[in-house]
Amino acid sequence: MSEFLTIRLSSRPNQPVQWLVWSPQQKEVIASGQLADLTQLDELAEYAAQRPVFALIPAGDLLLTEVTIPAGSGRQLAAVLPYLLEEELAQDVDSLHVHLLKRDGDTAHVAVVEHRKIQAWLTALDDAGMEVKKLLPDCLCLPLFDGSYSAAELEGQWLVRQSEAQGICAEVSWLGAWLLAQKAPITALVEGDKADDAEAEEPVADEASDSSSALLIHHYTPAPKDVPGKWQPEAPELVMQLLAQGAETSKANLLSGPYKQQPAWRKYLKPWRKVAVAAGLVVVAIVAEHVVSVQSMEKQALAYKAESERIFRQVLPQYQRVPSSSYLKRQINSELARLGGSDDAQGVLPWLAQIQPALSKVSQLTVESLKYDQNRGELRFQASASEFQHFEQLRTLLAEDFEVQQGQLNKEGSQVTGAVVLRRKS
Repeated sequence: MSEFLTIRLSSRPNQPVQWLVWSPQQKEVIASGQLADLTQLDELAEYAAQRPVFALIPAGDLLLTEVTIPAGSGRQLAAVLPYLLEEELAQDVDSLHVHLLKRDGDTAHVAVVEHRKIQAWLTALDDAGMEVKKLLPDCLCLPLFDGSYSAAELEGQWLVRQSEAQGICAEVSWLGAWLLAQKAPITALVEGDKADDAEAEEPVADEASDSSSALLIHHYTPAPKDVPGKWQPEAPELVMQLLAQGAETSKANLLSGPYKQQPAWRKYLKPWRKVAVAAGLVVVAIVAEHVVSVQSMEKQALAYKAESERIFRQVLPQYQRVPSSSYLKRQINSELARLGGSDDAQGVLPWLAQIQPALSKVSQLTVESLKYDQNRGELRFQASASEFQHFEQLRTLLAEDFEVQQGQLNKEGSQVTGAVVLRRKS
């Protein structure tokens, strides 16, 4: 792994925040320091850029404990765990984040921490532009020894690791009492004891005559005075360096449940979320508009089809069945060709186009029937009007382009009827 940044968080205002950048490849500290409080996390943005960030929770802000798993609860263990601890906790389990650290048969080793604290830490880190890869207890980052404890003093408190999933943060004033309360027997060894002192303490020596029964504590900072246990010094190191190395190899990570990390691709898509939502709404609106438009055009096309078939049956009553639109077009074109003649100058249609302006000017006259004789080159129509003068007006207008022969006019009641024959001027 490349360089990474380790930050030991704090839960109280004005409590210092220690940090360290460690390089596993070079086996050395790249940078380290201490912030006054969480509000100064943005000062570490440069170190967090392009580096994984491990955040350590002070052991005093969480509870590391174990609970017996009831039979048949294995498959739903994550959901059941908080309620198995309900009687042992003074708080509502819904306000607590319970994370399974290790399962050993019917025993579950868990870490319990308040939601509000995790949310405050993650918010502070997010505001500083940091994405946390691991969130884990600081005491579980100390070296792990089989059958013995490891300990180091940090900020006036002792971090003690008991096992893979157990540890505490203790004030030196009650560290001794806590050690005495552990299941493993304790031997009180005082540096510089003389032989006569050993004889004077003969009862204690008898109890601890078997060295295998003594609780061995490996310490990386000066051992506390007058505290029971067999304290064995290890090569001294910076405590934050020790914790950083442990954080790198630790499998513990409290980012589970509602705090589970999202895949990397979601992180890159997050800034585009609002754009994607807006684009999605635009696409939905366009599709909806298109659907409405298509439905409207389909409805209009059906109306046009129905109207065209109505006109077709009205003009050509001999064709009542219209199997398709192409059939309708063929019949209309065929009828137009028949009426229009072989070229534009022949057929009835050119005649009708020529007389239409005159007929429109004498709107009081109505054409009741029309007959075209192509062989004789004449157009005959029967018309009716309310006055004789309407026929005279029409004859005058048509005489400009045609030879007009007007038949006898008859008046029946209030209507005047008559026939008009038109021939083209030679």
